[in-house]
Amino acid sequence: MFITQTIISFVVGGLAIAIQTLIAERVSLKWRGPILTIPSTLALGLFFIGLTKTPNDVVEATIIIPAMMVAAYFFVLLFAALVKFNLTINLIGSYFAWFVTILILYTFPPQTFISSVFVYCIPFVFIIYLIIRKLPQKTKLIPVPINKKHVIIRSVISGSIIALVVILSKTIGNIWGGIFSTFPAVFSSTFLIYYFAHGKNIIPSVAKSLFFPGIIGFIIYTWMAGLTFPIYGIWLGTLFSYLATFLSYGLY
Repeated sequence: MFITQTIISFVVGGLAIAIQTLIAERVSLKWRGPILTIPSTLALGLFFIGLTKTPNDVVEATIIIPAMMVAAYFFVLLFAALVKFNLTINLIGSYFAWFVTILILYTFPPQTFISSVFVYCIPFVFIIYLIIRKLPQKTKLIPVPINKKHVIIRSVISGSIIALVVILSKTIGNIWGGIFSTFPAVFSSTFLIYYFAHGKNIIPSVAKSLFFPGIIGFIIYTWMAGLTFPIYGIWLGTLFSYLATFLSYGLY
């Protein structure tokens, strides 16, 4: 049963990311960033934690997620800052920095969702954003036509991460499931697509576009999931969480 659930999480996760990517291709540039940063890997990770375990297990995972967004955006910063180097060195350095950051945050974890947001997430993500703004920016970010290859890359990476979330939450605990639900799968695939399409000089501008309203959506979704999953279950909880996220994007 668990193997079947893991396979389903991979397939559903991959398809969901493929659909998200195709929608992003068909909207204006103003909305492409928000569409690409809709909580997809995060949402599916929490959904499958609730499905393979219980909706109450999602609450434990949500506590650490905002803090772990610091690691995801630190990956964004490193990729943008190291883009002048060889792509392989850039990827290794950025992922290594992400891994070290999650280990530090896991060693000194937040005790409540409030502290996870206001002590860990917001201050550090804002600092990272200010640093990225100082990097050389292109005045106009040209959208990249997303082809079949791009969709497959996104789908396989994200589907694999969601399956890993399910495995980790089932075997070593909900916290590690929550940690890997923030893995920068969409961020890294977005960088690679733009890197090969427009070259390395466009990456700081792409990085800047991933912050707002993306980080707001991640926090709102996680908060609503922690509130609604135990009460309404994984299906309605997911619906309410997405509605709250879309509302926050509309206000933005």
